Amino acid sequence: MSLGADLTRLVAGLLIGMLLPRIPLLFFTRFIEMERDLAPHPDPIPIGIPLVQRMLLMRRVHGMCWIVAIFPLALGLVILRSSPEPFAMGMVAGVAWFMLSRMIPQDANRGFSILPMSLIQEINNLREPESVCCKEHFLQWEVRAVRCRHCRSVATPQPRPDLGRTRSDGRLMGSLRILLMDGNPVFPVMQDSVVVQGVELLGEVTEEE
Repeated sequence: MSLGADLTRLVAGLLIGMLLPRIPLLFFTRFIEMERDLAPHPDPIPIGIPLVQRMLLMRRVHGMCWIVAIFPLALGLVILRSSPEPFAMGMVAGVAWFMLSRMIPQDANRGFSILPMSLIQEINNLREPESVCCKEHFLQWEVRAVRCRHCRSVATPQPRPDLGRTRSDGRLMGSLRILLMDGNPVFPVMQDSVVVQGVELLGEVTEEE
């Protein structure tokens, strides 16, 4: 076999190993009619029971990704026991990359999942907050944070992850974006963003002067 053929099979196995575990995330909610209770993408989602239910559903979908990952991983390891097949090696590497990306948390304080129960509980608690920001209090989850629709105050700076809605940019481009982001929010937490840190640093320098 030529080096080019081996490299092609290695890359093909790598792509399959990375794609197969994400099949539930790509297709389970988007290709089944489940949009009745949620606003269409990318509109803000009101804080309420439908949102909490969708977050719980997406948490299960992320759990299904781990189950699906077992099959290509087991198949690749069985093949590698008998021969150093580049396709199987790429498939095992792709699944391993998926597992590492899920095991390394963006915020260890929240948990090791894209939708940890701590975040779901936090959003659920916003349904009945202890205090309201204005008379027309109405919280909704926007792309970058949970805000009041009327006074624009931020209830929590947590950006919105993928919630399984059919994306407005089409299924092909939407699926590609989900593959690249793996269901994570597009933006970082507002308190941790480079822009916010820069503004705070500039303010400190101005005060010192």
